[in-house]
Amino acid sequence: MGKSLFALCACILLLSSCVGAGSGITVRSDGSGTLALEYRLAKDLESLGKLDGNERWLPVPAGRADLERTVNRVPGLALVSFSSKEDGKDIVYSARLNFNSPRALTAFLDASLEDVELDMERKRFVFTFLGAENPDGGFRDTVASSFSGYEFFLTLSMPAPVSVRWLDETGAEIQTPQTCLLKGSTVTFTSPMADIVLLDRTQVMEISW
Repeated sequence: MGKSLFALCACILLLSSCVGAGSGITVRSDGSGTLALEYRLAKDLESLGKLDGNERWLPVPAGRADLERTVNRVPGLALVSFSSKEDGKDIVYSARLNFNSPRALTAFLDASLEDVELDMERKRFVFTFLGAENPDGGFRDTVASSFSGYEFFLTLSMPAPVSVRWLDETGAEIQTPQTCLLKGSTVTFTSPMADIVLLDRTQVMEISW
């Protein structure tokens, strides 16, 4: 998206405003598929993102125009629908996109193409959640307070029944979070957004089918 779905900008904390984000991804056997994206953006951040040049500081698109700019930069990606609604202090956006290749999907989720990998030949889908760099107690308290009530969620539907492993940055297997659930060809992972931001070590979710 011009910024990784899994990396949140420091300016959000300075503004004491936050986001919740998630997606539902369906991958077909040929590597094409659909992406249902939903994100919750505090109203002051949405207003900030409408100012020229400021959209680059947000971890998610600030409205339809920003999302369309992102989609237009990714070959093989198409915006099918978009809607928004106000919910208290937030604006909730919902979008549906089609992608025609694994690269189109991964380029949207992670512009660096380093933290998300979809390999249809090896039948694996990998997400890397980067660990924080030794945040101090004050920073942790700020994150916990600012992101209170915001959630991260990810649902993946693959072409065949799946298995999942969680690894650390060295490749050693670690315990699968209790909120990572498997059902047939679908994986669902949910987490408080603060826990994603404040991971004390890099964690990798590897899905195989």
